[in-house]
Amino acid sequence: MTSLTLDRFYTVLQISCDMTRVEYYVPSTRVQSNRTARRQALPLWLFVFILNNVFEFTDITTQKKEENMVAATKILVYIGVPLFALILVVGMALGFIFFYKNPEATPEFRKKLVIDHDGGADDAFAITMSLLYEKYFGGPNVVALTTTYGNVNLSQVIINSDRILRLANRQDVPIYEGSYRSLITGVVSDYFFGFDGLGDDGYLASGPIPLEELAPIALLELSKKYEGELIVVAIGPLTNLALAVSMDPDFIGRLSHLYIGAGHIQSQEHPDPEFNAQMDPEAYHIVTNSSYVDKVTVVPFSQVYNHLNVPLDWRKGVLGKIQTPMMEALNGFERLSLPKETDWTQLDPATMAIVLDNSLVDEFRNSSNGIILEGSQRGINTNNFSSTEPNIRVAYTPNMEKYKKFLLDVYSAELQTLL
Repeated sequence: MTSLTLDRFYTVLQISCDMTRVEYYVPSTRVQSNRTARRQALPLWLFVFILNNVFEFTDITTQKKEENMVAATKILVYIGVPLFALILVVGMALGFIFFYKNPEATPEFRKKLVIDHDGGADDAFAITMSLLYEKYFGGPNVVALTTTYGNVNLSQVIINSDRILRLANRQDVPIYEGSYRSLITGVVSDYFFGFDGLGDDGYLASGPIPLEELAPIALLELSKKYEGELIVVAIGPLTNLALAVSMDPDFIGRLSHLYIGAGHIQSQEHPDPEFNAQMDPEAYHIVTNSSYVDKVTVVPFSQVYNHLNVPLDWRKGVLGKIQTPMMEALNGFERLSLPKETDWTQLDPATMAIVLDNSLVDEFRNSSNGIILEGSQRGINTNNFSSTEPNIRVAYTPNMEKYKKFLLDVYSAELQTLL
């Protein structure tokens, strides 16, 4: 049982597990009570205090006054207290929601996403994945596509960017024109996905494609506009990013994060340069030489090959059978590349999936990462995982089953709007 005495109006509250008793005593007979229960009895104390002030009780000298007070208090106890408790619970719930909910659940507080890409079918997978994840899973807001040469020439990358955005009904996303060549010298594309990068199906742009300012300038301006909120995903040669870093060394520091889909962890199984890194080794060097381990993650193709070598039957017979216009188009974009493959091993969609859900990677490792710029090994990446001064985080062990489930969840989400 808990007792509480109010000094001014001489009120005693007694609270036990099965009853609540309220007594009022005249000053001459008041007994000092236990004062340690103020916090537990606060709701009842507040009601009695308010009642005392309303009626301005200064002394209870007659039995009639005492009876009236007890009657009034019973009303408060049996009606007012439950009502007050209800208000208190609702208020606490609203306060919890206000103070503890994840602010990124609302569109205006989501992270922002820029995709720097080179216009192939693998890029189309990455871009559509991010747009679907934004729409159905509350993912980052895609605020721009920046274009660079790579799979195809720059003009075709711009056409393909517009085509992909039209497929997703997202023409609101601006397209920025980027680099048409490497900083010094690179390699020639093998046109793995066709000469147009999307399956050579004869697509023609319906008209002029509106372009914004140049990509490196746009990257700098967006990093200032969304400082600390902007995620940049580079899934082509790093020329645009190298130019941005060269123009403003603080560029990477303003980002929420930079993800790079490029390079290898060199081994006997992966002795040659990776395509994106080899296309512009100097650009790769400039970017990683300006990187911070807490700001930059590299997804090497070697690790995708080792851990996300998706069976071709699953790609065509499970993922490819999702009955949506989006998947039908993606199947068409890969109509020339899939017959060349024994497994579906694509760096760009794997990189984007990791961007959107880091839990798809079982192990990240920090590394001092670089690239060889001269000689016969030009374009080959170097990694020192024991370095005390790492500059990047490597997605070392992505998980195949988690990745496949993620792909099915994202690309099946569109079905709910087609039913």
